[in-house]
Amino acid sequence: MATVPLLRLDTGPIRVLLVEDETFIRLDVAETLRRAGYEVIEAAKADAAMEFIEAGEQVDLVVTDVQTPGLLTGLTLAERIRAKFPMVPIIITSGNTNIEDAASRLGKFLPKPYPPDGIPKLIGEIIGLLP
Repeated sequence: MATVPLLRLDTGPIRVLLVEDETFIRLDVAETLRRAGYEVIEAAKADAAMEFIEAGEQVDLVVTDVQTPGLLTGLTLAERIRAKFPMVPIIITSGNTNIEDAASRLGKFLPKPYPPDGIPKLIGEIIGLLP
């Protein structure tokens, strides 16, 4: 069955930047999002995600894990995105619920482990596709 892309009114499919260093989690979430109709850009490090954004690439929503290898954490990435692109929604995931307050100031917090449809459902709520 073919997936119908979820479209932005101006330029095409909704583009989600997914930042997750756990390969199997990233692949699973990316595939789930693609089946739901999103265009997905994958990054294993927050550093690479920031480089992608700073290169001028269009991103409609960011999903980031807090702990990623490299210089930036997911929270630092979220802070920088929020400062430069305040209208871009951010979902922050972590197994550490102690960071929920800090994460919630920057975006929506989704604790791990989350159900397989957790991220697509939350994205749908954020962008107004779900009640």
